[in-house]
Amino acid sequence: MHPILLQTNFFTINTLWIFIIAALLTGTSLFIKEAIKNSLKIQFITQHAWQLIIWSIIGARIANIITNYKSYFYSFSGEALIKILYFWDKGFSFWGALIGFTVYLHYICKKNDQDFLSWLDALIPAGIFALSITHIGNFFEGSSYGNETSLPWGVNFESPAIRYTVPIHPTQIYAFLYTLALGFILIYLEKRPKIQSLKKSGFIALAGIASYNGLRFLEEFFRGDDTFLLFDIRVSQIIVGIIAISASIILYLRYNKPKRKIKK
Repeated sequence: MHPILLQTNFFTINTLWIFIIAALLTGTSLFIKEAIKNSLKIQFITQHAWQLIIWSIIGARIANIITNYKSYFYSFSGEALIKILYFWDKGFSFWGALIGFTVYLHYICKKNDQDFLSWLDALIPAGIFALSITHIGNFFEGSSYGNETSLPWGVNFESPAIRYTVPIHPTQIYAFLYTLALGFILIYLEKRPKIQSLKKSGFIALAGIASYNGLRFLEEFFRGDDTFLLFDIRVSQIIVGIIAISASIILYLRYNKPKRKIKK
């Protein structure tokens, strides 16, 4: 663990924030590049930039509160509720920000007759690459950690916030590797002539959403951090499982319509 990159008498620079900033810059750059490549008008995004940023922050905060509820609702008191508004406590989730951004993007696309799935085709690969960077930040922060393991690559985190004193799965590194690999796979797929010839937009987006959430579902088996449980199953695992299945079904129905048989 190395949660603090630099600390002085006047300010503290957290390692996680450096990686989040790097992720935002990388994701934004790739998103713009993908949008231009897909012949989308960047002006549409810049016109709604502040609203998209606000919704991203709201989504990031809500997702973090849900996944780290014990840090906020340790007691039913006014102090605990006010703590929700402490935006400076590093309590943000990047995938929550991505969801908030996507929800508002859908709203403005519908309002302005824009093809939402075309924008999503540009957003998802960029978002996945950005997520891969934040996972490295999570590793240094000691958040989103795994459960105990006897495997040789198990790691020890010396922090009172982590309930394990034995080697645990470096789930942050697992997530970094599979998101990075998935990002490159999506970039490769979108260059394939067969994918480029599709008349309907959304293939890259739906494939990315289904794949990421499917991999995240598997990751949840190795996670050891606190979260809500439903019938002893992590709620986050249930959510990503539902998203993965839903995206897979939509992907199949959208691009695999049964061929009509010609009657002789």
